[in-house]
Amino acid sequence: MAHHVLCKHCGRSIHSRQTLAVVGRTLEPLHTSCYAAYAAQQPWYRKPGRPVNYWRSLLAFNALLMLGILLLHLLVKPLTVSVGLGLRPLLVVINAWLLVARLISYWSIERHLPSSQPRGGTS
Repeated sequence: MAHHVLCKHCGRSIHSRQTLAVVGRTLEPLHTSCYAAYAAQQPWYRKPGRPVNYWRSLLAFNALLMLGILLLHLLVKPLTVSVGLGLRPLLVVINAWLLVARLISYWSIERHLPSSQPRGGTS
């Protein structure tokens, strides 16, 4: 059974995972080409952030989080081993939320789309 995934911004059908960007707290599907226009229309407190359906988003978030912890360690106060180990539950909770969002995105939207663009299709 084929599901039609519609872009939240333009209302046209999304034909492949390559052209899909799932953004926001409500995991809204957009064309990758519509993402910038959609983000520009949102007020500052509703900016969608990076697309959830890209693993780069998870890696970038973790890199920034680790950089913040490292800067705290180097510039503010050195972290002891016990404090460092105490950060582990926080990191697990933050990443679990992102992984759950990624799984929901895949299960509800992405799995219904082919992984590549069909021949002759435009967006």
